[in-house]
Amino acid sequence: MSPFTIAVLALSMSIDAFAVSVGRGAAIGSPPLRDTLRTGLIFGIVEATTPILGWIAGVAASRFVQAVDHWIAFALLAGVGIHMLYAAMWGSTDNPPKGRSSLP
Repeated sequence: MSPFTIAVLALSMSIDAFAVSVGRGAAIGSPPLRDTLRTGLIFGIVEATTPILGWIAGVAASRFVQAVDHWIAFALLAGVGIHMLYAAMWGSTDNPPKGRSSLP
């Protein structure tokens, strides 16, 4: 991987860990030092091992996927395109109608 790719990966993973930490801190309030250190250690271990595990899985799967990778990409892009056409033609129920609030 290039240094730029590694930097972007590190930044995105650190932002993810930061967001979860802020959410956990907001939910708990003021946790004891022991809990904050434990949470930081767990995040550090997970954030360090997941790219390595993903790389290993990618290398292992590349042998099997290499022959059909273009068909996988075609199926994924076709699925996204069909979903976009469906949502454009028949509407999507994800958003409330205009003029009405989704709040109770």
